[in-house]
Amino acid sequence: MSIRFISSSAPLLLAALAALPLGMASQAMAADSAEKPCETDLCRSVRQSWAAVRHDTSDAAQWTKKESVKGWDATKNGVSDAAHWTGKEGEKGWKATKNGTKDAVHDTSVWTKKAVHDLDPGQPAKTPATKNSTTGE
Repeated sequence: MSIRFISSSAPLLLAALAALPLGMASQAMAADSAEKPCETDLCRSVRQSWAAVRHDTSDAAQWTKKESVKGWDATKNGVSDAAHWTGKEGEKGWKATKNGTKDAVHDTSVWTKKAVHDLDPGQPAKTPATKNSTTGE
């Protein structure tokens, strides 16, 4: 038979052992040092339950880690895709703005030339000067 005491009761244990006849004290000490694991149904059940809890905890930790990695990868890929899409759309927008600006400048130039011509048609187009055959000028 094995007797277990918590560490705070060590002085009481020593006092109890001192009060026992010498043969009984040595038996009690020897039984404690060569103790085998408990083999009762209750002990086996507790060990099996603890092993199952430990195994389930390990499985849960592995599952959580896998799911976290999947979630992180999905987030990373989503952010990357979003950045790529934003870049493409930004470039499209920049090209449209640039083309629109060029078109607007061209249209403004054409409109300005037409408006100036409409306001002051000026003199008719000059013909190139030709040399006078008689004077040479």
